[in-house]
Amino acid sequence: MDELRRRLLIGAAVGTAAGASALLPLGGAVAQTANTRRTSIIVVGAGVAGLAAARKLAQAGHTVTVLEARNRIGGRVWTDVNEGVPMDIGAGWIHGPDGGNPITQLAKDAGARTFLTSNDLVQVFSATGADVTTEQYSPAAAGGRHQRALAAVAAAMANSGPDQSLASALVAANPAALTDPLSSYLLTAATEFDSGGWLEALSARNWSSGDKFPGKDVILPDGYKAVPELLGRGLDIRLNAPVTDVTYGASGVSVNAGGATFNADFAIVTIPLGVLKAKSVGFSPPLPTQKLEAIDRLGMGQINKVFLLFDRTFWPAETQYFGYHSPNRGRYTYFLNYRTFSNFNCLVTFGFGQQGAVVEGMTEAELIADVTPALRVMFGASAPAPRRAIKTTWNNDPYARGAYSFSGIGSSPQDDMTIAQPVNERLLFAGEHTHEVYPGTVHGAYISGIREADRVIAAATPSSSLSEADRLLNWVESAFTALLTPRGSPTLTSGIYTYRRYTTANVVVGIDDKRNVLFLNAAGVLSVVGKLDDFTSRIAAAGF
Repeated sequence: MDELRRRLLIGAAVGTAAGASALLPLGGAVAQTANTRRTSIIVVGAGVAGLAAARKLAQAGHTVTVLEARNRIGGRVWTDVNEGVPMDIGAGWIHGPDGGNPITQLAKDAGARTFLTSNDLVQVFSATGADVTTEQYSPAAAGGRHQRALAAVAAAMANSGPDQSLASALVAANPAALTDPLSSYLLTAATEFDSGGWLEALSARNWSSGDKFPGKDVILPDGYKAVPELLGRGLDIRLNAPVTDVTYGASGVSVNAGGATFNADFAIVTIPLGVLKAKSVGFSPPLPTQKLEAIDRLGMGQINKVFLLFDRTFWPAETQYFGYHSPNRGRYTYFLNYRTFSNFNCLVTFGFGQQGAVVEGMTEAELIADVTPALRVMFGASAPAPRRAIKTTWNNDPYARGAYSFSGIGSSPQDDMTIAQPVNERLLFAGEHTHEVYPGTVHGAYISGIREADRVIAAATPSSSLSEADRLLNWVESAFTALLTPRGSPTLTSGIYTYRRYTTANVVVGIDDKRNVLFLNAAGVLSVVGKLDDFTSRIAAAGF
């Protein structure tokens, strides 16, 4: 959390260390209360972003109605159990469970079982069935060439000049990048999978501009749907209510959904980027040109999963992942083994990049016929065909129109920020595609929902009724949501200090009676990061 101190620091001299008890709650600490009027909010979409926003707003005492087009909550986070196997049709991992990732705590609160994956337990096969695992990751072979090519692209893109596709930039750095099977495998199993896009559509300049929480990825063996189910408890959620039109103005919003009209003070729109790109929801007045251009520049991934169910296990049960140098880059390149965390005889493979759309277009019989030869190359001629091949269909889903967002050619993190900007102060936007640091992730979606809930809470509470300390702390939580999620304690006072404590990270932000803005890190070191007056203009500009 020293990163927060660094980002808050604006040239003021760092104060001297103080005891960790200086800002800790004492017996005489009292909560400050603000005079907040009750506000009505419509949340469009019951995915993780929408549920996060709705939950926080409801807890703050506001009237919240969630409008969901599907007959279920969760959006692109859901678990299909129709075959008796918990199949996560959308998100499947908590990516980076450490360092304050809010999904880790939500999974714990939901009582969900977790399984820490081991990325080292991988076996990679060539197109002829040879085990090429050692060569694949060797610094002197594919692994080294792969990293050097990406580093060369980053260096080239650091210079001025127009953006281009990652594919063309890679070929310029290494002419064999897309044809060498070892290199091609890493580009699809890592780069295309991570980013969500395909090499020919990814921005060479910004394809990897997002950040990550630390730690090895975690799977929820009983299904990811435990997270949205927890978030949705007790909320007013209207299912089977697809939104068709949103009208907004200075006095509020009006939303048409499922044949009914809903009116409110604010609306938070969390529909996926693919739906925004398809323009299947109308806005009146039209969205600003700058926002529409940002929506167009960002890409929507076509990734799909295929769940292969078998009567028995014929593969190494202890190996977490299998790789395959598929003749079709991105199709059946990667397999997740359910046997490492369950008793189900299931392998999950993928269609990455443009192959996601190819996989989605196949019938189940076609998928079985198409994937079985790959299984026999990897595991021997006696490998049976799967009894079921159950695919996801995100690209043709009218309420998703794709898997998750990526940086298209000419786009940048500024586009995520532009889409996130409210319009007319009444119409707000959340979702993984609105988070410039964690796009394409469940935690990015969650944090964006909290961000917009905080924005509404701040707008619903006139600044004149808040103390300067509350305005500062509300702004800090809005500006640094990714660092401070979940929100801290109520504002407390103790002696000369007014502050909030963030128990997850064990840090404190506050001010003293001399208007010094203070930061207490987890080690108990107290720093002065500036004067309250240094932040006033930025606080006011942010609407607090």
